[in-house]
Amino acid sequence: MPDPQPVKQYLDLMPAKTGMSWLPQVRQLADINRALPSWCAEPWVRHLRVANVRRQTVVVYSASAAALIPLRHRSKDLLHWLNDHYRLSCTRIETKVRPPLVV
Repeated sequence: MPDPQPVKQYLDLMPAKTGMSWLPQVRQLADINRALPSWCAEPWVRHLRVANVRRQTVVVYSASAAALIPLRHRSKDLLHWLNDHYRLSCTRIETKVRPPLVV
């Protein structure tokens, strides 16, 4: 039985096995979520997290439905900020309510 590999090493090998590169996307999502409060300092932004970027769609999870109301009014601003800062070409935001997991 081979020795276990670190997760980073496994993810680095994924493009060779699947043709997809996961690690850069995970890093980009982590960077976006760390920088999200710099886009807007409102308290409701702390309830949001960018979960995925698929083609031209940004998937945003919210810990509460109430945080999605101001996001709906600021969605164009968020898309503009993401496209400028992270060189994306997103035109749409898909939102879902996903309360944080408490273990």
